[in-house]
Amino acid sequence: MRALLPTDVKAEEIKATLADGILTVTVPKARAAEPRHIEITGA
Repeated sequence: MRALLPTDVKAEEIKATLADGILTVTVPKARAAEPRHIEITGA
């Protein structure tokens, strides 16, 4: 079985457990990038 994951996840923190025949996969989302303000000055 394969599943495609979005790109905004923390791949290194994915965890999977199997208990009583149930597979639970935990895929934490990465934090969204914070917007930045960049000052532009004239030449």
